[in-house]
Amino acid sequence: MAKAQGIIEHKDWDEKPYIEQGSHKVTKADIRCVFTGDLEAEAKTAYLMSYSGDNYAHYAGYLVISGALGGKAGSFVVYETGEWDKGVARSSFTIVRDSGSGGLTGISGSGSYAAQHDKSVHYLLEYSL
Repeated sequence: MAKAQGIIEHKDWDEKPYIEQGSHKVTKADIRCVFTGDLEAEAKTAYLMSYSGDNYAHYAGYLVISGALGGKAGSFVVYETGEWDKGVARSSFTIVRDSGSGGLTGISGSGSYAAQHDKSVHYLLEYSL
């Protein structure tokens, strides 16, 4: 498997609650992500987030990534799950089967990151083409 590393910037974060019950709330966040490094791309992202109090959230969502990886241009979809606990977000993600297009047709793999709020998010993606 090939490895790609770099930084993710979360931009245009638009998060709105749709369930609020006491200290628990569920939100939907629409975000534009910019990947730099071995993956040069942008992603439209949608997360569902479940907050339990002020210091913990669980989230899951999809990223539709378009750009260049390993010298090939195209797009693919990633399914991500993670937790935000006391200011640190930890995520793991998997490339959705048969979601690659263009030069990234047939891509598979997975990755992860851990990041503190308002700090650089360093990703690692292991993939096959």
